[in-house]
Amino acid sequence: MTAKFIIVAFALGFCCAGEPVKDENFPITNEVPGGCGFGFELLITRLEIIEQKLAKFDIVEQKLSKIEKRVMEIQANNVFWSCSEEPSKMSGKYRLQPDANEQPFVGFCEQEKFGGGWLVIQHRFDGSVNFYRNWTEYKNGFGKIEGEFWIGLERLHKLTKNKNITLMVEIEDYDGNYGYGSYNSFEIGDETEKYALKRLGAHAGSINDSMRTHEGKMFTTRDSDNDRSFGNCAQEEGGAWWYNRCGNTNPNGPFHKQKGQWQKLYWHGHKDGVELKFFRMMIK
Repeated sequence: MTAKFIIVAFALGFCCAGEPVKDENFPITNEVPGGCGFGFELLITRLEIIEQKLAKFDIVEQKLSKIEKRVMEIQANNVFWSCSEEPSKMSGKYRLQPDANEQPFVGFCEQEKFGGGWLVIQHRFDGSVNFYRNWTEYKNGFGKIEGEFWIGLERLHKLTKNKNITLMVEIEDYDGNYGYGSYNSFEIGDETEKYALKRLGAHAGSINDSMRTHEGKMFTTRDSDNDRSFGNCAQEEGGAWWYNRCGNTNPNGPFHKQKGQWQKLYWHGHKDGVELKFFRMMIK
């Protein structure tokens, strides 16, 4: 039994009991002898109108569902050379294949800031992911693409090798002070070179250059000491990076819910290394 007939039967009970049936959209009532008659016909007409409107809503909903499904299929099947080639210009996850000899991978494209076309390679903003990891984890990458994550040194090497790549850095401290800086070239060596920061171009932006001392340095993790310090800078700083004698920035250090910690995220060129609550790195 459909909802329409249930409502009709329910209303009919009142109608035949002598109760008038009223509708704000129909000023006429069924106040006629016997209680049933013209008012009941109006009720049927009204229900039919509602039924027609609901049918239209169902058609629209079905069309929207098909469109949404098609968009998902397009996003799943399309593979782009880079975030700059992605046509929708909407930030989100996309399948990318910068090298025809490599398998596609899923990356997060920032399409709104700085002209768009940026691939996010590192992101810190809530402390949900532990960044104090070993060499293998930093090599392969970890975290969630849409959340906190590290893209992986091996992939970063392949993305930057012999290419004209720009690096963008964004930061924000606990007082809400935001800053950014870019480098017009950026290249990472392979694993035999300990993923050294081989090339770092000219700097520009609202924050001072804090990566220059890291240029040419090898990557260090808690279990692979490749820095120039007497100790292991990854252990001392609680992170992993292209440390020199430790460094002027520590994007992969411990994330804290409040400022005041010694081991922390920092960029020395921003307010003498105040603790940061947001750090993001992107390339294109």
